Amino acid sequence: MTGNSSQSKILKHRAWSDAEKARICAANNADLYQAVFRAHGLPDQRTNAFWSSDAIAPPYYSNMTTLDPDAMEEQLVEIGWLTDRLGRRPGFKDGFSRFNLVDKGFQLLFSASWIWAEPHKISARAPQEWVRIRDAAALQRWEHSWKESGSPTDADVFTLGLLSDPDIHIYGRWADDGFDAGCIVNRSPEAVGISNIFSLAGTPQVFRDAVSLATVAFSPDLPLVGYERGAALDEMTKLGFKPVGQLRIWLSDEGGM
Repeated sequence: MTGNSSQSKILKHRAWSDAEKARICAANNADLYQAVFRAHGLPDQRTNAFWSSDAIAPPYYSNMTTLDPDAMEEQLVEIGWLTDRLGRRPGFKDGFSRFNLVDKGFQLLFSASWIWAEPHKISARAPQEWVRIRDAAALQRWEHSWKESGSPTDADVFTLGLLSDPDIHIYGRWADDGFDAGCIVNRSPEAVGISNIFSLAGTPQVFRDAVSLATVAFSPDLPLVGYERGAALDEMTKLGFKPVGQLRIWLSDEGGM
């Protein structure tokens, strides 16, 4: 029965169109946003059309992400409401590349691809020297390394509240008295997301390790998802991921998220 159940889940995943997979990717990413904001004690709201928060966002996080490619009117209303609340245009993740916001005072930060891998295509080998972050001291060392890898900020982005969230795992690879690589894995009902992959040495092996960790962290029957661009997208493609949609990150032309 167990084997048949797992096979049915995999077949169901194969039946999803790329458009449906992109929606699942966007929803999983919104789950991570929600967890990060709530770990900071920040308010948020979620509808079928979008996730948003009118609080000052942590560095590298937007105030809004879209969840439905066809709800553009509702999303534009929310952008306007957030602009009024924040006193500036919000950082905005256009999850389906539906908007051109240049004439509305935004600038395009970058475009990327949602990526998807079926569960049966990924090896479930747990890499050595990697550990799950479980306490404040380890989290501080992990975040220090993450910032060194190309995300500089004086603020604490990842807080202790994340460590008690059963759907969030933060992993780091030990090196001397700190970490030289890391990633975050988050579980949603229909997928497991991989994000914040970094390596101080810049070695491609970190992508394979992150995928292995995500596979063993939660249900092996769930597909793996995320978003990447450039060389990182190439590395994930080599590991069996396929692009299933496009997203864009928009910033206020006044600067900042």
